Amino acid sequence: MPPPAAGAATAVPANGPLLRPDSSLALGQLSMVKLAAAWLVYSACGSTRLVRAAPAILKLFERLRVAWLSNAVVRRTFFAWFCAGENEREIVQTMRQLKEAGIGSILDFSAEADLPEGAADHAAGGDSARAQANVKADALAKEYFHGMHMASQVPHAFAAVKVTGLADPEVLYRLSMPYDRVREAFVAADHDGDGRLDFAQFRDAVLAAMPGADRVASASGMFSMVDANSDGQVDWVDVQMALGLDNPLARPLYLRSAGSEYGALESDIEDYERLISRARAVVQQAAAKGVRLMVDAEHSYFQPMIDHVALVMQREFNTVASQAGQTLVYNTYQMYRADAYQRMADDYERASREGWRFAAKLVRGAYMELERARAAELGYASPINPTIEATHAMYNRGTAMLLERIARAQKTGAVPPSLFVASHNNASIELALQQLRTLEIDNACEPVMFGQLLGMQDATSYALARAAVPIYKYVPYGTLDEVMPYLIRRAQENSAVAGAIRQEAASVMAEIRRRILRQSPRPRAAEASSANA
Repeated sequence: MPPPAAGAATAVPANGPLLRPDSSLALGQLSMVKLAAAWLVYSACGSTRLVRAAPAILKLFERLRVAWLSNAVVRRTFFAWFCAGENEREIVQTMRQLKEAGIGSILDFSAEADLPEGAADHAAGGDSARAQANVKADALAKEYFHGMHMASQVPHAFAAVKVTGLADPEVLYRLSMPYDRVREAFVAADHDGDGRLDFAQFRDAVLAAMPGADRVASASGMFSMVDANSDGQVDWVDVQMALGLDNPLARPLYLRSAGSEYGALESDIEDYERLISRARAVVQQAAAKGVRLMVDAEHSYFQPMIDHVALVMQREFNTVASQAGQTLVYNTYQMYRADAYQRMADDYERASREGWRFAAKLVRGAYMELERARAAELGYASPINPTIEATHAMYNRGTAMLLERIARAQKTGAVPPSLFVASHNNASIELALQQLRTLEIDNACEPVMFGQLLGMQDATSYALARAAVPIYKYVPYGTLDEVMPYLIRRAQENSAVAGAIRQEAASVMAEIRRRILRQSPRPRAAEASSANA
């Protein structure tokens, strides 16, 4: 039998640990076939050597024209464990099974996009390539519409969206180029460290760092546009609000000069308009279906444009009045990024100034190996925190900041921001639960939610559901070919936390032994601290 639904659960204990993972809650409802597959998956993920070799092994099978064999193995193991299915019946059934256990779903079409391998210039491939990219993006937008339809069949579900699917990744890359350079120029020009620049500093730092600086007809006119309160100084949030691509007057700043490879092409601005149109249509479809949206974080070299699209959609759809306190669009912050906390704080400030409800999903991150390898190859500073301890500290700091803002808003009668604690780290989850209690946050309308990936940390997910804590599973779906990059990343992430994966494998094997020996299930208290990665 499945564990009791959240609505029937007892309250969390008044004292002691609030998180009490117990794998028997999740494993007890699986068949022996699924248990065997789960043990095989976790055991494979625990082998760092095997995980590192997996991409090469899969390519070898393709070259030998026996990919059908490797696909058959992956489909019955990793795909079956980490993904909901390939068709609507399988996907909705998975979501409904989770709902019966008191766990919500975040439906995610897990096809991923990246820059072409070996592309040095990342220049446009001509009108034909551009047309093909737009056809592909239109098709993926329609797939997201289908995802909204499936998500709407289970109450209170989310759907996830990847912005790289809604435009050519090379366009996103070129439009994202100025962000880091302009941000660094702003910080360097802020000599007194007060976070504000005067006109001369703005002209000589911010404008000079933009690709289209030579297109500015009047630097003083541009400064007046950014200086919203006319006090003669601007901060970084002022710059972001006024010089975004959503402002037609600012768009020439993003265009590269003749002979330069820094910045966007004229055609990229047209594709930006198409991107915003697709994103708006997806959010409108979600609103019509009663489905909440999460914008996924992706590679750092796309993230400025991903954040921009998310902010534009949040400003349009997260208005407090129209949503009556119910947030529709969430942005995702990867807290393994060294700049993550500051970016989140800036976006929160922007939401306050523009009058919309801030909503954030906090994750640690999913592209660490790729980001570090790319930074080393191209010779720039890695965007990733130098240590896992720094990432833990930043994650907990970001969580605490938003929990405090939620508590403050509730005490003043304002609509609070919304926080989604997406973590497999039990220490972070326990800390957030304790802060919820200490700050006396009313979580009846779910301003604070928790989540884990399908097939990972089930002991934690089911325990949270049992304690009536809002908990959701990230539910990937798609064809095997489409989700293969996702599956490889899942294996890589798991292999990086060997201790937790060994514990997962041991819990599955214990359940198998119990059934063979026909023993009664017992809570596994050791799991309370097993997943601290």
